[in-house]
This record gives sequence, C-alpha cells and structure tokens, in this order.
Amino acid sequence: MLDARLDLPVQYQDGDVITFIVYCHCFTCSKETITSHRLSRMLAERGFGVLRFDFSGLGGSEGEFAATTFRSMQDDLESAIKFLTKNYSAPRYLVGHSFGGTTALSIAQSTQCIDGVVTIASPFQPAHVLHHLDDSSLGLLEKDMPSSFEVAGQLFDIDPEFVHDVRAHDMKTQLTELGKPVLIINIENDDVVEEENSRQIQKYIMGESVLVDIENSDHMLTDRVSIERVANLLSEWMKTLD
Repeated sequence: MLDARLDLPVQYQDGDVITFIVYCHCFTCSKETITSHRLSRMLAERGFGVLRFDFSGLGGSEGEFAATTFRSMQDDLESAIKFLTKNYSAPRYLVGHSFGGTTALSIAQSTQCIDGVVTIASPFQPAHVLHHLDDSSLGLLEKDMPSSFEVAGQLFDIDPEFVHDVRAHDMKTQLTELGKPVLIINIENDDVVEEENSRQIQKYIMGESVLVDIENSDHMLTDRVSIERVANLLSEWMKTLD
C-alpha cells in the first residue's frame, strides 16, 4: 500500500470539475519534503487537485526501499494515476521533482489521460542517480552484492537490481517518442543535478517543450520566493493547455 495526500482547493466539493495532478517526489525524499508539501499546497491554492504520494519504502508507504527499481517507481506512479481516475477524475498532468521528474517523463506517452509533464531539476538519464553512491558501495552492487548509501545523514540499503535497472533504461529513445508538452524547470547552479540535464531533456523531446531557468535557489527550492515562482509558472503553463 502506498501512502498519499490529496491537496484540494479550499472551496472544492465532491463533483466539482477541476484539473488533477500527480506529484512525484525526489529520490529518497517523501511527499512531506519541503518541496513536495509546499508546491502541492500552492498548486491547490491556484485551483488544482494534487495527489502527492510516497514511493515504496519511503515515508508512510509500505515495502522495502532496498527493493526499489526504476520499474517499481513507474509502477507506483501508475498506481497513483489509477487511484485518482477511479475515485476522483483522471489526472491530466504529472509533476516531478528531480528523479521523480525522470520517472514522470518515462510513462507520460503511454498514459492516455496525461496531457503534459513538468520536470523540476530532473536528471536526463535514470543512471544519474548513482552519483549518490560512493565507489565502495557501487563496487559491491556491481558485483551483485547488496550495499548502502547515505543521503542527508540517513543511510539507505539498496539491492544490485536497482543499478542494473537504471543503467538499462535509455531515456533518449523514450523522449524522442514523447509528443506531449513538457515544461522543464532548471535550477541554475544546482549542486545535485547539473544544468546540462535540462538542456538534454529539451533536446530530445519530440513534442513542444518550454525550459525556464530559476536563479538564486537550490535543488530543493527551499526559499519561498523561488517555489512561489515555480507554482505560478506551472499554473500559467497548464492553463495555456486547457
């Protein structure tokens, strides 16, 4: 079971027609991370319904993070979409921060109800996430031995299948088949995901794309001014597609 929160406009009542979004958090983050929480609430204030959920083994969701693969993250996202479709209304947009954005891009074309995708400081290739692992941990995983890595002082166990899976997945091919609109948010001088990733995403997308640079911020958009700007950009962009 996945744990999730649904942020709705204050005046929302059952049956109201609004646009729904599924939000995907970053690698090893959760739906309650400052970026996830603030952006989802801000989008709800602008009239959207936003489902933010924890990927398996993170936050309040069941499962073991060690067993995570890129495919399992895709499955989790597809489950969130099915939940909204069954209980409320099919979501029209996917919004993903960092690795969550890469995951969103990877399923967008094959998911009929999705009209567009927003990525925020997202890697071009899934294998980019391996930079979190030091040489020792990566060496064990490459020998098919379980290992662990540390992010922000927290230790995470990981199985070898994750490394094999992210390396086997080629986003370049998928992006050339993605004909849906994409808004790409790049954070200048990001110390986690380099700017070139946003440029590469835009380069290979077949459909319409818009790339916007955010200055004077960080990977997590911890300053409120920047995240307010991102919320406004997302809201305005989605409304142009209505």
